[in-house]
Amino acid sequence: MIIIHYLLNALTNSLKTILLFLPIVASCIVIEILSGFANRRFARRFGWCGALPLALIGTPIHELSHAIVALLTGHRIQELVLFRPNFLTGELGHIKHSWNERNPFHKYIGNPLIAVAPFFGGSLVIYLLTKLLMPQLIEGNTLPILSSNIISNFPQFKLYINTIFERTVCMLKIFFNWGNLLNIRFYIYVIFAFGISLHLTPSRQDFAHFWSSLFGLLFIVFVLNLIFPNFVGFLELHFVSFILKLHPLLSLAAFLSFIIAIMAIVFFFI
Repeated sequence: MIIIHYLLNALTNSLKTILLFLPIVASCIVIEILSGFANRRFARRFGWCGALPLALIGTPIHELSHAIVALLTGHRIQELVLFRPNFLTGELGHIKHSWNERNPFHKYIGNPLIAVAPFFGGSLVIYLLTKLLMPQLIEGNTLPILSSNIISNFPQFKLYINTIFERTVCMLKIFFNWGNLLNIRFYIYVIFAFGISLHLTPSRQDFAHFWSSLFGLLFIVFVLNLIFPNFVGFLELHFVSFILKLHPLLSLAAFLSFIIAIMAIVFFFI
């Protein structure tokens, strides 16, 4: 009975650990859906070649994100092509990397992180670009503090959703301000931010080793919670501050993906 209780406690703490990252995962899913939708619409409207000018901006950042995380996780880069469009395959660039199959860190930590690296690398560049060219878009926009019980705590969850909604409305008003039409910085920002936003999502090739590695990673999380019952508390104490810095980057990228999706619909019917 004690063993069952111990296992159930580890499983509960594992779920809490996953929930701690849920806002980040949700932002990535939103970006994936909206960016994918916009890419398909623009391709149907302007053709594959018509999308290349913006791809020239976003693809190198996409591939560099893969490469940087590959190096940080100990993988070996065999080939890196930042931008080389292939009309037959639809490929814009690629990275080939190898790792030690017997090293669990390379397989279960490195592979998933490398696969999703463009979400974070591109979002960071977008954030820096916004700070430089449109700082008013992110000034004063803060999110409530995250915790592992944000889903089970309805008042906190409601506050979180309401804050995101209010923030989005505020950012829409700033972005679609008529005064921006007379500002050259706005046009530069739109071109580069849109080019990056359209290429934040990992490709099918990027996800080749993602799912099998992800299940291994979830097992590691369970084992850590089994060995260290206060593991989720440790993450909240020492890691939440990092997540608080990371999530606004992704939410900004999600906002721009939303704008691009709207524009893709408009251009499709023009």
